Amino acid sequence: MKPTLFTRIACAMLGASCALPFAAHATLGQSASTVDSDQTRLHAVARAASAQRAYSVHALTLPSGTEVREYVAANGIVFGVAWDGPTLPDLKAMLGASFDTYIAASAARRGVPLAVSNSDLVVFSSGHLRAFTGYAYLPQAVPAGVDVSVIQ
Repeated sequence: MKPTLFTRIACAMLGASCALPFAAHATLGQSASTVDSDQTRLHAVARAASAQRAYSVHALTLPSGTEVREYVAANGIVFGVAWDGPTLPDLKAMLGASFDTYIAASAARRGVPLAVSNSDLVVFSSGHLRAFTGYAYLPQAVPAGVDVSVIQ
């Protein structure tokens, strides 16, 4: 059986994201301490963090120019991440334990952009070389009263 175009694209994106040395490592469902350690480890430039009542947004600009936004609930847990820039961030590190769910769901879906949406995980990723964009969040971890459209 020949691999489909989608499978080839997904494998290429996965391989590229794992090969990038400066990828984001904020992990969904983990402590906000990953936000602080990312800046040092990735040689990233931290931009101003903005605080809302139920969450805060921390923005990092990676050396490649990709901006990663990390959404942290008031309880200190990263409930969402978003990216925009010339390189695709390391989705395996960003999604953490949810990465296998993403791979399984995206393998069953045909077409681009890559999208997964279920009760445990929502991921949208699109783009091409030098223009990637996307977001991921854990629906169960989104703070009460927060509209998920803020994760962008």
